[in-house]
Amino acid sequence: MNKKGLLVVMLVVLSACKSMDVEEASGSRAIYNGNNSVLYEAQREIDSPDEAMGMAALAYQAGDLDQSLFQYLRALELDPKRYQALVWVGRIHRERGNLQLAELAFSEVLASAPNNIDALTELGLLNLGDRNQLKAEELLFKAVTLDQQRQANGKLGKTPEAAGLKVDSRSPVKAYNGLGVLADLSKNYPQAEAYYRLALQIEPRSALVQNSLGYSYYLAGRWEEATRAYQQGITYDSSNKALWRNYGLLLARQGRYEEALSAFEQIESRAEASNDVGYVCLIEGRLDQAEQFLRSAIEQSPSYYNTAWDNLNRVQQIRKLRQSAASAAAAPAVAAAQ
Repeated sequence: MNKKGLLVVMLVVLSACKSMDVEEASGSRAIYNGNNSVLYEAQREIDSPDEAMGMAALAYQAGDLDQSLFQYLRALELDPKRYQALVWVGRIHRERGNLQLAELAFSEVLASAPNNIDALTELGLLNLGDRNQLKAEELLFKAVTLDQQRQANGKLGKTPEAAGLKVDSRSPVKAYNGLGVLADLSKNYPQAEAYYRLALQIEPRSALVQNSLGYSYYLAGRWEEATRAYQQGITYDSSNKALWRNYGLLLARQGRYEEALSAFEQIESRAEASNDVGYVCLIEGRLDQAEQFLRSAIEQSPSYYNTAWDNLNRVQQIRKLRQSAASAAAAPAVAAAQ
């Protein structure tokens, strides 16, 4: 699909989103208010791609993804080679769950600019999320290769090894982080850590990378280091849901249940937090503790919290299986005693 066709498809999607917004605005509350309303008051036609890019960035920072998407598409219409605008179109669609449109945007960039590092990184991460590890590695490694060539580093080999690489503030932090995730999936934890360390050189206060590093330590059984990584990440971004969830899971596995509940409650209700701690206890085989937390979840939200009931049923089923196994094991001993 050429860029004109892509613009038509994305503008149709955008128009649908904005129509829904207009309907909602006519109801009990207007969704375009506060800082966002300023952006919608700018009715004059923007005829500069730089101005459109600036408006798009402001809208994105304000959380107004419709306006941001519209302005990035406007920038692309004014300058078809403004590939960064199309990369941002893809990012916005990915955030909204429109993964096919996101892939289309990134692929369109690479069709015209095959060495665009941002598009390579974003498409690699899409493939990683889709569990296409080989394609993800190919794309992310190409992004890193181009980054190393930019720095005139001749130490990069034919396989994605972190040793000998160098980075700077312009390096694609998400590409290095993504290669770390791939190394974790292969259980190559030292290699994963090396990539995360490179990523932290690029962006020292990255909550994303700290979360990845903490999870890598968790997988490797280095729980104290995982704890420190999660805590450090939370100081960088205390609203990061992935950090709080992984930290809560780690605390629950360590038997630090009250701390785990507190961590989960940063991102969900007390009932959900109790269920999550109970579920960790369930998969760890700690049935008494699992039952305690699951019953607590049900008591806090008996009308709708079916998940806790399902997990409690699993606890009871495992208990029955254990009792049956114990009875079967004891039977020969009784017979022999007679």
